[in-house]
Amino acid sequence: MNAVLSSTAQRVGQQIKYAHLTEGYSNPTIKKAFDLLCLAQVIRKVASATPSGLPLGASASARKFKALMVDIGIMQHLCGLPVDVEYKKSDLLSIYRGALAEQFVGQELVAAGHHELYYWAREARSSRAEVDFLMVLDGRIYAIEVKSGASGRLRSLHLLLQTYPNCGPGYVFSCAPYSELPEQKLVFLPLYYVYGAASVRCVSPLL
Repeated sequence: MNAVLSSTAQRVGQQIKYAHLTEGYSNPTIKKAFDLLCLAQVIRKVASATPSGLPLGASASARKFKALMVDIGIMQHLCGLPVDVEYKKSDLLSIYRGALAEQFVGQELVAAGHHELYYWAREARSSRAEVDFLMVLDGRIYAIEVKSGASGRLRSLHLLLQTYPNCGPGYVFSCAPYSELPEQKLVFLPLYYVYGAASVRCVSPLL
C-alpha cells in the first residue's frame, strides 16, 4: 500500500494505470490498495467524463481516471521535492512538470465544495486532447485548465468548448493576472483565486 501511495503522488495529473503503480502484485491487488486509499480519503479519484450534460457522474469512466492527494504537502513529501530549491521558483507551474499546480487547483476545488472531481479526455487516432478539470456551478458545466502558456496553446480547451457549446466559458488558471478573451470564450484567472471562482461565479459578462 505504501508503494501505491508514493507512486500515485508521483503521477498526479497523469492517467492512472494500476500496473504502473508498483511491481510484483496483480492488478486486482493493486486496485484494492488504491481503493482503500480512496476510501480513507488519502487520495481522490478524478474520473474522465463527458460534459454533454448533467450529472457528470452519469458519463464518468470507471477505467480512465487520474488521482489527487489529500494535501499538497503530502504530495511534496512523497515526491521528494526539495523545498529549499523548488519553492524558490516564482512560477508554481514550473515545479514538478506542473503537477504541483494541478494538485493545488484540485485541492482548492474540493475545499470549495466540489467533492466529486472530473476531467475530460479524448483519444482519437490523429490526436489526443485533455482538459484538467470539469466543474459544475449553478447547474452549468465549466472546463478548467491549469496552464502557463498563451491561449493559442490551449488546443484541448478550445476543442472542448467547440464540441460542447452547452458549457460555460473556459477557466484558465495560471500565474498571469485576470483577463478575458470573449471571442474565444475564455477567462484567465490567477492560481490563488481558484477557491473564489469555484465558490461563486466570477463577475464577468462571459458568465
